[in-house]
Amino acid sequence: MIPKTTADFEEKYIGSLINDRYKIIKLVGTGGMGSVYLAEHEILRKKVAIKILHYEQSKRKDTVERFKREAIAASNVGQDNIVDVTDFGYTEEGNAYFVMEYVEGRSLADVMKEQRVLPLEFAVAVASQIAVALYSAHGKGIIHRDLKPENILLTTKDGIYPFVKIVDFGISKILQDDVKPDERLRTLTKSGAIFGTPEYMSPEQAAGNSVEPASDIYSLGVIMYEMLTGRLPFFDDNYMKILHKHQYEFPELPSNVNPDIVPEMNSVIMKCLEKKPFNRYGTMMLLLGDLKNIYLKYNLEEKLSLAFLYNSGTVRSMNPAAEMISSQDIIRMLNSSPDEEVRHVSIESRKAGTVLKILVVVILLAVAGIAAYTFVKRQNPPMVAERTELSKYDDKNAAVKEEQPNKKEIVADRKGAETVKKAPVNGKKSVPMMKLTVNSNIPGVRVFNNETGKTICKTPCTKKLPRKEAGVIILGFEYEDYSIKPMAVTLDKDMTVNLNLKQEADNG
Repeated sequence: MIPKTTADFEEKYIGSLINDRYKIIKLVGTGGMGSVYLAEHEILRKKVAIKILHYEQSKRKDTVERFKREAIAASNVGQDNIVDVTDFGYTEEGNAYFVMEYVEGRSLADVMKEQRVLPLEFAVAVASQIAVALYSAHGKGIIHRDLKPENILLTTKDGIYPFVKIVDFGISKILQDDVKPDERLRTLTKSGAIFGTPEYMSPEQAAGNSVEPASDIYSLGVIMYEMLTGRLPFFDDNYMKILHKHQYEFPELPSNVNPDIVPEMNSVIMKCLEKKPFNRYGTMMLLLGDLKNIYLKYNLEEKLSLAFLYNSGTVRSMNPAAEMISSQDIIRMLNSSPDEEVRHVSIESRKAGTVLKILVVVILLAVAGIAAYTFVKRQNPPMVAERTELSKYDDKNAAVKEEQPNKKEIVADRKGAETVKKAPVNGKKSVPMMKLTVNSNIPGVRVFNNETGKTICKTPCTKKLPRKEAGVIILGFEYEDYSIKPMAVTLDKDMTVNLNLKQEADNG
């Protein structure tokens, strides 16, 4: 129940202007600590969400501090799958509030109520994004502690669905690195206090003990269990009984509830639900590695591409294993879609792609495979990729550009492997470069780095970029009101991209 005074204030906010900047449009939802409103920035005309602390709660110092901590935690992570907080302040009545990005979509809880059991590719997509987001949070000393379907929003971004946005760090635990060791675990909660949602609590959290990142891993295991079976691993009308089950009982195997669950997913979920934290995954990134293996083994990319995530800067910089994916596989996953194909028309490239798929498995199983991967990849000729807008790819327009190193610069070792000498310039080591050429049937298309927004060139153009082994850059394209999808190219060899912009036929 919300006190009448609080309800009156909330009614008053509709249509009002907060701090001369945010005009409140409507109430989106109400919780125990505060209410969330849809608002618009008066100058920027940008929609935002504003969470305002309830009037009575604003009088409590510990609640206000916890509210501040939620804003700080969300804003400090700076990861795409976590709702960003951009402002903090107080209303004229003294209610604390913070401003965050507005997400148009539904919660995972709503989706599960409607569908009950979700497809494997959908569950892997959601779990993988949560893992990456909380890996970033854990790396900054932030533990969510209340991970549940209601706090996971699903939206569409750049044509990707489901795109995850995690909200509500209201009871998150922040570990500070700049305090004394004996004060490191100090939080706003009292020892032995239990905060969170019983159905998704880890055993240690249910017991009122100190929590670490492994607690979020357990909660994610509960969510995966629920997504794929349609029910919770532990449920009861009595919350205390639920907490007891988390601590002392073992859940039924997910595959016993839903026989369609693949064995590998069974293992992943049960490992997350281990009673002892040290028996679970050591980090969210290790969990992500097993999810990626399932994604590859069962060809889930054919149903839902996760290349945007598995080959993102966050994953590639934090997970050395991500560097072992071949450039061809990266291109294939990033650029493939149901209505559009990007093909590498070189026969040698297609053969190499098949070999490299096999090598990916070998590399993941043995260190020796890395050498084999490097050798094969060096043999690949430069590739030409075509981007055809609003029409399918035409094989007849494809071209292959072969470039061979100067024979005088090639040195063969005793095993027959070839390497290219790099001559120093002015006594300094030269930075290896690759050549990116972008052509278009309509000149003047702006080519930019899709992740940073920085302009690279305007077509037709040729640009030299630093060469990176197994590196990838996602190119964005902009020209008038054309809708041109982003495209990924590798940075380990010269690349040519041909854009063919076609308008839709006039039906009128």
